[in-house]
Amino acid sequence: MTPRYYELQETAARTLVHNLLKKPESFRDEIQLRIGMIILRVTYGYKVESRADPMLSMALAVLRNFSLAIAPGQWIVDIIPALQYIPKWFPGAGFRKTADDWRNLTRAGMRNPYFWCKANTETGKALSPNLCGRYIEETGENMTPEAEFSLVWAAAAVFGGGLDTNMSAVLTFFRAMIANPHVVAKAQEEIDRVIGRDRLPSIDDRPNLPYVRSVVAEILRYGPPVPMGVAHSATQDDYYEGYFIPKGSIILPNIWHMMHDPEVYPNPDKFDPDRFEGQDSEMNKVYDLVFGFGRRVCPGLHLAQGTLFAIVATTLATCNVLPGLDSNGREVMPTTGYENGSIVMPEHYSMPLKPRSTHAVNLLSEASAEID
Repeated sequence: MTPRYYELQETAARTLVHNLLKKPESFRDEIQLRIGMIILRVTYGYKVESRADPMLSMALAVLRNFSLAIAPGQWIVDIIPALQYIPKWFPGAGFRKTADDWRNLTRAGMRNPYFWCKANTETGKALSPNLCGRYIEETGENMTPEAEFSLVWAAAAVFGGGLDTNMSAVLTFFRAMIANPHVVAKAQEEIDRVIGRDRLPSIDDRPNLPYVRSVVAEILRYGPPVPMGVAHSATQDDYYEGYFIPKGSIILPNIWHMMHDPEVYPNPDKFDPDRFEGQDSEMNKVYDLVFGFGRRVCPGLHLAQGTLFAIVATTLATCNVLPGLDSNGREVMPTTGYENGSIVMPEHYSMPLKPRSTHAVNLLSEASAEID
């Protein structure tokens, strides 16, 4: 993790939980907003003022397109590369116009926040610390066009790889807590025993909260946000366990199966943080897979782990997560399914939060604030 961003992540987590207590019906939008705020602030030093913020809106549009673009089998041109050369007017070549439109939006979505940061680093409007600003200050006028190009793409990857994946994990967390109140109770007992109720947990408390760490790992094992990973391409002919893999083959890592292999994780469809027995070595086996492989490994994995821990610990320290109610006041348990996509989201459910005490509400009110 990156300690310089702990306070930012903790503030966002506390503000999220505070706002969910007031408006639980808008929890999906609130989760997306808070995670987007963290990433834009960390990456560019940009402060999102509201959900209608133009920089955030453009980034979300780019991300929606990206999720569609990387879906395995979505584009026949990936299977038959020669189709990229057919004229745009040719029947069936609509993918070329789509590619042009998305390319233009993607370029704007990548370049606009970067050049905003570059223009505002010296003035102080770009808040420190931030990824791009730090590199700009260190290199100054010595930055080559190639280095700047790489920085633009690296910064965009942090946002593109972090928003929906984090949101998926947080939604899986809340749903799992509704279905497993005994997990909530055990985590709350650990937090109360180690930290007490007079302050909110921080990311620095992580080493002392093995069960809460196990909850975080189990969230990602139980519902990996990118279940089929990101497609890779073989750069040369290869053999793997007797299988011949020709150069150029598209390879999809079945992360979902790896995380639900009953020989590795007994009773894999059960949400069970105790399976890790508080051992970081076992939790790390999950992180080594769900965050990707090789050159495509998630560049923001440490930031993601810190953000998820902050949200989980803050929620469990201050709230109970309850099932929604139908029109007759009966509890409605969420389904266990996920919406299809390259990045999966739990199917919609309702989720009222109930504060554990008035003191917990007061702690959240004092700690929650806009990110600055």
